[in-house]
Order: sequence, then C-alpha cells, then structure tokens
Amino acid sequence: MGQFYDEMSADQQDWIHKQKMFIVASAPLSATGTINASPKGYDCFRIIDANKACYLEMTGSGIETQSHVEENGRLTIMFMAFEGAPKILRLFGRGHVCRVDTPEYQRLYDAHYRGTSPDFEAIEGKRSIIVITVEKVGISCGFGVPYYEYKENRPTLLNYWGKKTEDQVADYWVKKNTQSVDGLPGMKHERMDEVGGCEYQKDVPPPVMANKRSVKGGSSPLGWIAELSQTQLLTIGAVAAAAFGAGVAASSTLLRK
Repeated sequence: MGQFYDEMSADQQDWIHKQKMFIVASAPLSATGTINASPKGYDCFRIIDANKACYLEMTGSGIETQSHVEENGRLTIMFMAFEGAPKILRLFGRGHVCRVDTPEYQRLYDAHYRGTSPDFEAIEGKRSIIVITVEKVGISCGFGVPYYEYKENRPTLLNYWGKKTEDQVADYWVKKNTQSVDGLPGMKHERMDEVGGCEYQKDVPPPVMANKRSVKGGSSPLGWIAELSQTQLLTIGAVAAAAFGAGVAASSTLLRK
C-alpha cells in the first residue's frame, strides 16, 4: 500500500542523496499531447529544504521538460532503489525553470553546485536549473524493480559539451531546442539571437509527429481523415463541390441535347 507525506523527511532526503539516477516526468495540457519521461544521472540533484529541490539540466536533443513546466508547471520526479531494500519515491509538485545566465540560476548554482560538482564546473552545455516545489511525497514498494549494480557515470555527454564553445551551444539550442515535439515554445536565451535564432525560429514549423494509424487490425481505411487540419478539410470540400457542380452542369447539357 502506498504512503504519502507532505514533505521529505530527513531519512527520505538521505536516501535520495544515495541514488545514482532519477526520472523526470511531465506532460502538456493538451489531451493529445506527448507525455515525457527523462532519465537523469550525474551528481545533479540537490535538496534545498523539506519541500523544495532542484536539478542541474544539461543540454540535450529534447526540450520537453522546460516546455511543459513553463506551460502548466506540473512535474513529477521519481527515484527507485536498484540495490538494498526495495523502494520507489516520487516527488509530486510544481516546477520552475531557471535558465542559465539568469540571476536566479546564478544564485542557485553558487549556493548548491559551485565547488561541489567538478563534472560541471569547466564545461559549456549547462541549460537550466529546474526547481520543484514538492506538494506531496509518495512512497511505494518497488518490489518489481530489478537489482542493478552501479558501475560509473557515462562520460559521453560531458565529454561532448566539454569540446564546445558558447556559440556552438547556442547554435545547438536554435537547431534542436526551439520547440517541444508538440510545438510548444522551448529554449529562450539571448545567445540564440546572436547566432541567428530569431530568423531560424520564424521559418521552422512545429514538429510533426508520425502518423501511427494503420489500416490493418480492424482500423478504418479512412482514419487518415482525422489527421487533416480544418484548412485541409475545407480545401478538399471546396474542390469536391466544384467537381460535383461541373458534373451536374455537364449532365444537364447532355440531357438538353
């Protein structure tokens, strides 16, 4: 049976600090929007107090968490035990994005990361600090989570950004982080304007999700109609009406003859 608490206890905070990874979950408001779950590693999670925590976010190919949090604020962070006694701990709450180079980001970084996270100190690619105000802590059994033995952090991400300049990071934001997969606004930073971000963002359309419908397995062969926009449907209707009108006129002419 799951248990819920209004804040993180001292024992729960100690347990969280020992975990090597966690998963961040978020979603847009749209009922058909894409739900996201992102695994996080490295020494990036910090507990600020019993009802507030944060994690340092490195640049990646997606921008889902930022986009969702800025649209609706909902955020869940999940930890699970891969060794020792089984446990799953979820932090349910409201998120807030503190982007790199802002005063809020700098205060958090200086207070919770500077001097304690050598992995992050000297490299570019830091994108934001995501803060969660914890409204509920959920504990469940975790009996189905397998045992895994921790070996080491994967160095690939840090090595990649360790070779990049500020401008190269900003160019990546422009090309990869402008929008979520559902077209919600993504990364915003003045560096993006300096590398041509405004021009790029004007021209790029919202990402199009692949149509996974199939005519097999009982699906309707006309299911593709549901994927059309209102404008496309009106255009098809107008063309069909014009064709029908032309056919009626031709038939009338033949009958008169």
